[in-house]
Amino acid sequence: MSKSFEIKGYINNVLKEIGLEGADAFDKALLLNALGKLEAAEHSDEYKGIIAGELEKLIHDNTISMGENDLVNFMYGNACYSVGKNETAVNIAKQTETQPRNEAGYFTDNSGIKCLCTAFKALSFYMNYETKDGGKEHYNDIIAQYNALYNDCFEDVSKAAREGDSKAVKALAFFAAGAVDTLEVMDQALYEIFARIRDIFKQTISVLNETVDSADSEAIKLIYAYAVLKGCRMKLIQTEKYASKAEEIFEKATDKHVADKSGVAVSAAYITAYSEYIRNRDYQDYGRSNGGVLWS
Repeated sequence: MSKSFEIKGYINNVLKEIGLEGADAFDKALLLNALGKLEAAEHSDEYKGIIAGELEKLIHDNTISMGENDLVNFMYGNACYSVGKNETAVNIAKQTETQPRNEAGYFTDNSGIKCLCTAFKALSFYMNYETKDGGKEHYNDIIAQYNALYNDCFEDVSKAAREGDSKAVKALAFFAAGAVDTLEVMDQALYEIFARIRDIFKQTISVLNETVDSADSEAIKLIYAYAVLKGCRMKLIQTEKYASKAEEIFEKATDKHVADKSGVAVSAAYITAYSEYIRNRDYQDYGRSNGGVLWS
């Protein structure tokens, strides 16, 4: 039996046996987005019905409430785009007008907690919406938020990560994943913005490369692997320098997960990493048909 067949069996078991019951909003959104990324990687429609059906349930149950100002709503917006529910994504994007911000100017949730993970939860969708439906009118706001997040948090979080703080490593992993997802969906013709987010991504990966082994969660290591493999595919970082560590993390997880049942968070992170592991990194496999904007 081929390894890819085993992995597909694992993914189908995740959906059948684990599902989304009892998972929190973030884990649900992470899993739906993981399936969307897998669809894009495989150029298939195998999981679109599952994604669309779960989104309909969440909308019907008012779990996605555009008035709640929850950053996770933006993650559901990305899932909507992955299955062509653009009208719902546009409605979710209206939340950017009311989302709380801190004194530095970047989005926070209702608790006001400062976290680099805002890039993953909110800014990649904000860029996705602006590129697809927003007329790119708020690109400057997006890069201003990246700069504010970086200036406000990056140095302190990086220091904590180097001292073995697993929560700091988690924040950096989601910051890197958010940055690379943002780069994928933006118009690279706006080069200064692209170059700045790319620089932030590269710095984050550099710190993570030193610190990810101290993460106490397999899900975080897999999110790091995803960010690295995607960065290598997009030629943002050197494949020769970074890919082997990311591939090793994924392959170790594969040996475990094809036989074991995991929770939603780890399963979603695993599928997310798998969506990049199967992509071609030998050349710039990037463009309109592969998730990108400018190149084809």
